[in-house]
Amino acid sequence: MFSKLFSRTNQHPNVSPPFRLNGIILMYHHIGQVHASDPWNMCVDLPAFEEQLNMLCTAYQVRPLIDLLKPGGEASEKPTVYLSFDDGYLEHYTEVFPLLQRFQLPGTFFIPSVYLAEQASLCWWEVVDHVFLDHDPIPSLKGILPGPDVFDEQARMSLLVTEQTNDEMFAYHAWHNRMKANPHRQQRWAAALLKKCGHTAEVLPRMLSEAQIREMAQSPYVTIGGHGLRHQVLGLLPRRKQWKEIVENKKHLETLTGKPVEVFAYPHGHYNEITPDLVKQAGYRLACTTAAELDNPAITAYEIPRLWARNWTAEELHLLLEKLFQQIQAAHLQR
Repeated sequence: MFSKLFSRTNQHPNVSPPFRLNGIILMYHHIGQVHASDPWNMCVDLPAFEEQLNMLCTAYQVRPLIDLLKPGGEASEKPTVYLSFDDGYLEHYTEVFPLLQRFQLPGTFFIPSVYLAEQASLCWWEVVDHVFLDHDPIPSLKGILPGPDVFDEQARMSLLVTEQTNDEMFAYHAWHNRMKANPHRQQRWAAALLKKCGHTAEVLPRMLSEAQIREMAQSPYVTIGGHGLRHQVLGLLPRRKQWKEIVENKKHLETLTGKPVEVFAYPHGHYNEITPDLVKQAGYRLACTTAAELDNPAITAYEIPRLWARNWTAEELHLLLEKLFQQIQAAHLQR
């Protein structure tokens, strides 16, 4: 249903032309095991993460994300890697921030600003994860919906469903799709799901506070980037609401940090044909996706791919990066 909407078109006449990708962006989310089950492989435990950073600062040059726009880049014998962290979790302050300073490595943190710790909004995706990944058995969810809907069948037929193809995992994917497509009901549904578990928001991963973002932003190793005001699927929103998500998020973060916010990441990696141009009009200089099309010759500054970081050993990550850099170099030579 959404394949055309979420496909990369590479046809944005008002967005900058293709440019040469001069490195690989690693995309992290949770640092530390959060959920009992991790079908998205989103969690990197702290020892593995520290091992990865130690390897990266030795074998690669790690640069600020905005350096992607420097033509040709700085001459170096080492390939370039960029670090990014999505969603604004508290562990980015307590765990990641100290390690970046210790290793003297730059990183970019993409923040959906309505979910800062001082705010009352529930991170609905974390609620869905908590209900379906941390509970055995999953609590009865009767009464939240009047009955099955199109999202149940969508999840059952989706090629994106993980190998754990049981009824619980189908329900998990159905609730993700349902939440994404119904932004006005997300908070009500999220609260109802937690209530069914007998829990409050205290069980969810904690988010960054405004004070912590201000502190991080003062470090020479930290870049703060936009990630949408409410972490909505931009490609499902009309133009006016996309603009609000993009611009209000930018204004909020710039007010917090006292610095220009110039980099953006599409929430959930999803956008449509008008979104990149809106991001550019808002004053962002580049935008990242969640796609891993590193050797795509039509990459633009507003559709930059990233590599989803897993709970790899340093050796596993190093071998993968070497292979990917060879593929990127081969693609460049063929142009």
